[in-house]
Amino acid sequence: MRRILLVAAVLGGCAQTGGSRHAIDSRQTPGWSADDEEFFLHGSMSAEFVPERVLQAFRATYPELFPGWYGLIEEASSPLPIGLSRRRVAYFGGQVSVGFNCASCHLSEYRGRDGATLRVVGAAGPFDVYSFSGAVVVSMLRTAEPANMERFLSKYLARPVTLTPEQKAIIAADPMGSKGMAPDALHDIAPADLEHGDVRALLRLFHNIRTALHLPEQLPPPVPTLPGPGRTDAFAVLSTALLGIPAKFDAPVKFGYPWNLSERTWVHWDGNNRSPLGRNVEAVLGLGAPFLGRGQLVDFALVERQTRLGESIRAPRYPWGIDRGAAARGEAHYKARCAACHDVPEDKRLFAVGEVGTDPNRARFFDARQAEATNAWLKKLAVPGYKPDPVVYRSTGKYWANDMAAVWARSPYLHNGSVRTMRELLTKPPARPRKWRHGSRDYDERDMGFVNEGTFEFDTSLPANLNSGHDYGTDLTEEQKTDLIEYLKTR
Repeated sequence: MRRILLVAAVLGGCAQTGGSRHAIDSRQTPGWSADDEEFFLHGSMSAEFVPERVLQAFRATYPELFPGWYGLIEEASSPLPIGLSRRRVAYFGGQVSVGFNCASCHLSEYRGRDGATLRVVGAAGPFDVYSFSGAVVVSMLRTAEPANMERFLSKYLARPVTLTPEQKAIIAADPMGSKGMAPDALHDIAPADLEHGDVRALLRLFHNIRTALHLPEQLPPPVPTLPGPGRTDAFAVLSTALLGIPAKFDAPVKFGYPWNLSERTWVHWDGNNRSPLGRNVEAVLGLGAPFLGRGQLVDFALVERQTRLGESIRAPRYPWGIDRGAAARGEAHYKARCAACHDVPEDKRLFAVGEVGTDPNRARFFDARQAEATNAWLKKLAVPGYKPDPVVYRSTGKYWANDMAAVWARSPYLHNGSVRTMRELLTKPPARPRKWRHGSRDYDERDMGFVNEGTFEFDTSLPANLNSGHDYGTDLTEEQKTDLIEYLKTR
């Protein structure tokens, strides 16, 4: 699994759902219709990368690779978890196919002490996109072996299958289904051939899936740091897969927060992008839309609608009780220790890596070369309907001090998600935990953050995982820290 370089992309009140079928506070999504909400959670953004029937057969054939949905939120009313779309795709033989959308990364759940689960739109979700996509890729590689093809076909066709010598010869002759194919080329696949489980057609289908994911036949070496839940090294993926600039894959960061975007000009952890639409076009081409014809197969209207909905999301309000007396005392600490960075005008919120002291990898990676190459690449796209801004990306080499809206819902903290709770962020860096568990939805109201549980171990000794820096407020007393945390709940 560690050998997979996968394509990923960059995403009171919660208790009141406003009539939403999905338990979403309507104050977070002003102007959304019921159809808008359904589209954001389950609709396509033109990034389907695997036929649903194939995915379900993989899950049945290799249950050890698919212990669940890797953190995606499941709903009894939907065949797939939130964040996965369904759409018929011609280059997958016209089959209903599955892809990522904005909600796969930008939706999370929080479970308080009362046991009630609250759903927040725009929060960094616990989806482990690398492990999920890696499981799909490993499944394809395994299925290019005759014994596993028999197992797969038995699940795919819902009947026992034994390969003939002729079928085994087809696999041996072209296990990747790629003979004679030019870069970015896609096979024409007849739907009837897939319906009946034709081996040659399935191998060609797997080639089309790998092409959509921009995966070479020879997989690259292991990434130095697995991102785990709620993180990705998206720019390294895009640099390698789309720009042809090799990357080290040593700069994973948390999914971003699309709250209150109308109040910002530049976004991302280093303030490098000012066009969410351009960013999403790039992400779609990285997540599963083939690059054939420089993006001519992308349905731009779907990308545009997902982007428009994402730009209208508002920050959530703290849903549990707040000690108002403590919060009033904490406001003074906030003004003395935090406001000078987080409450200043937008153009004054970029800080040098050496000044803030946090892990430097992400800020250093997106340099002038990356910005120039990405802008040039976007200008050459042929996505029908897309017209790039003159400048979509810039390089800052710095980190952005976000505003503090809904800071309670941003655990784990720092750009790389290396600090589990706010109380730990207010602890001097050498005393912060070096390892902790991630993936739980249980929320620690006292310390402001998810509890130390989950399937993934976060190791701060690995590249890009440093939990150093941002030592502001660490000299406060424990009582003062508690007061500050209570005030932060009001933001």
